[in-house]
Amino acid sequence: MFLMNDKELVSEDGKMFKPNDKDSLISIVIPIYNAEKYLEECLNSIKNQTYKNIEVIMVNDGSKDDSETICKRFSEYDARFRYFTKANGGVSSARNLGLDNVKGDYITFIDADDWIDEKHLELLITTVKKNHSDIVISSYKQFNNIDVFYLRAYTIQEKYLLNFERMNRDDFLTIFPKLMSTNVCFNNAVAKLFRKELVNDLRFDTSIKYGEDLDFYFRLYLNVDSISYVDEPTYVYRMHGDSTTSNFNQEHAEQELSIFKQMYEKIQEIGLPSIHYFNKLKKLLELRMDFLENKVLLNEYLDFLKNSEGTVTYPNTLISVVIPIYNVSPYLRLCLESIENQTYPHFEVLLVNDGSRDDSKDICLEFAERDNRFKYIEQQNSGLSAARNTGILNSNGEFMTFIEGDDFVDPNYLEELYHAALKNDSEIVIGSYKEFNEDDNNYYIHVFDYKEEHFNQNELITKRGTEFETSWGILFHKRLFETIRFPVGKSIGDCFTNYKLFIESCKASYIHKDFYIHRIRKESLSTQLTEKYFTDVFEALLERVATLALLGMDISEEKSNLIDRLQLQYKQMQEAGLQETEIFRRYKEFFCLLDS
Repeated sequence: MFLMNDKELVSEDGKMFKPNDKDSLISIVIPIYNAEKYLEECLNSIKNQTYKNIEVIMVNDGSKDDSETICKRFSEYDARFRYFTKANGGVSSARNLGLDNVKGDYITFIDADDWIDEKHLELLITTVKKNHSDIVISSYKQFNNIDVFYLRAYTIQEKYLLNFERMNRDDFLTIFPKLMSTNVCFNNAVAKLFRKELVNDLRFDTSIKYGEDLDFYFRLYLNVDSISYVDEPTYVYRMHGDSTTSNFNQEHAEQELSIFKQMYEKIQEIGLPSIHYFNKLKKLLELRMDFLENKVLLNEYLDFLKNSEGTVTYPNTLISVVIPIYNVSPYLRLCLESIENQTYPHFEVLLVNDGSRDDSKDICLEFAERDNRFKYIEQQNSGLSAARNTGILNSNGEFMTFIEGDDFVDPNYLEELYHAALKNDSEIVIGSYKEFNEDDNNYYIHVFDYKEEHFNQNELITKRGTEFETSWGILFHKRLFETIRFPVGKSIGDCFTNYKLFIESCKASYIHKDFYIHRIRKESLSTQLTEKYFTDVFEALLERVATLALLGMDISEEKSNLIDRLQLQYKQMQEAGLQETEIFRRYKEFFCLLDS
């Protein structure tokens, strides 16, 4: 047992614990209602924490079982445990009573049917102090009541989003809707530790029966300077069927939507980017529509979204524009001016000079000197893929796009792609394009069967067309290039790379806007039908089919497309007089095997 003696704690075995002056007192608030089945396990997990300087505020919310007896026993044998009782008023009122009585420097909530690993508090207090944060949030694991634990399996995209130790308030609030969809610990009451000063006048809204945690913590986040996250599942959340979430109804839907609407309006009011809040509210309305029997209220929300769409704001995310450059001085100035005059101003341009022998360097330096968004990089001639890879390596943007040095773009190119990415929560946005043919000095607009569509990775790789098979004119999220690069030495690096990026992405969008202008000129790489070109195409197509097959995907359409493409290449080689080359022999061999 622990007995209080000034600042000393004396256990029943005679050992003494004296908190260090540097050991901040942690207040643990536990709302309790008919929890006798699980309560002792919860309290024992707190008693056995490696971090000892704690007080436990046990608030009995009118339990009708034996919860009170358990609480009193712990408070009698350990002075760190303090017992309070009240008439039943709900979990919010119980937590508020706990907040009214805390003495600690930091506060955390634990639910009476959950428990914590022995180093949970030590992890939280160590993290919050190391990072000088106002609040720290941890991960969690679930327990299904039959001795089975579950850990959340995050997608690659989710892992990327959670990859932060410390974030300032504004950055955190900007992406909060995405974070709460990734990990529920960002918006529920538990698995957090925060400074007491944050809640001096802040309490749970007792009128809210669903979403009260979200409402409380959103208001709390408004008060912080910084937030930390630690990806350690030291909180154990018990799953059972008698929770509020399993009994969702119209009242809950109305309260949830109301909270999100207030959040969106507050974010707009304080001038932070609101796109993710708008998307969340829109998605939530779609999910809860069947619960809203009140059609007047439903129409009010639909009208609100319609009227608000034009006022939605976006983060000033940095976009990296990578331009590989090799002997394109006659066209380069037009290319760079088209980027310089973009309506979206938050970009960097990585000018990668791949050993040009013309005046390309001088033009690049001219732009770099007058506009600090342009960065000049020089390397020995290594090819298009190597130049792109250099740009990727030196980029700082959250998104990136590739533009060829002899092409150019419309002023709204970056803005349209970026807004589509955020609006649709896409990691890849593909646009249409125009061609400018130097032979006849005319522009050609490509018309496709699809207008605006959204794809998962499996759907995207089946799409055909130049805009899907080239890397220019596409906006990519930077995380996609953590492991993927363009193959050095290949004349058609896009064919080796694009489908891998599509597979890696969680969601992609196509927008039918032709804001990229691709220049067709006689000396273009695409018109040089050489032995190497046909070799690279052969290897790229076979690698693609093999990769998709190994991933367990249906390749029946891919096989058909492969044969059609190779037959076309075979005819082109004959027309180019390449019948005596090794690659022609390999093509011929391939078709003979198919016919056998």
